[in-house]
Amino acid sequence: MEQTNQAYLGLRQALETAANAMDPEIRAHSLRTGQRMETILKEMDRQDLLDLWNWGDLSPLNYHDMGKIPGEYGTGHTEIGEIFFKRLHQLFNQKSGQATIFTSIAADICRYHHDHYGECRLKSACGGDIPLAGRVCAVANAWDHLALDGLRPCQILATLESQSGGQYDPEVVGALRHFYERHGTLE
Repeated sequence: MEQTNQAYLGLRQALETAANAMDPEIRAHSLRTGQRMETILKEMDRQDLLDLWNWGDLSPLNYHDMGKIPGEYGTGHTEIGEIFFKRLHQLFNQKSGQATIFTSIAADICRYHHDHYGECRLKSACGGDIPLAGRVCAVANAWDHLALDGLRPCQILATLESQSGGQYDPEVVGALRHFYERHGTLE
């Protein structure tokens, strides 16, 4: 138990240090995207995954752009974020099973959130080979960017639906559609 508590505190400190080094706008976007991912996963009836992935008040959903710098529009940060979480994984995996799960999911989110569902654009993975966390993050990430661009909820949904099966997982986009139909908003 003591080793698990130490692992939690060590991981928490590492995450706080890294998050504090992030550009404030990128950090805010990462947090909103994490909240949007949670909304989608709940709509997909996958609270079980949230319960498994989260550790106390830490959520691996909140760090998809770890390593991104302002003005970067490519995918270089995906590898930086993945490496960051893989190093944390190496530091903490012997101390806590929960740390192992957390860092593994966070690494997957960083690595796969720009992969396209219907095409292997980045020579990585496509379709169901992309971990669910990465597929959900792709939709949540686009949702946040489109909202920041000033699109209304119906426009955001139409944009995402037009790319369903191509860039985005149809099941994830369908969950967002269901949420919109039930709540009349995307917020």
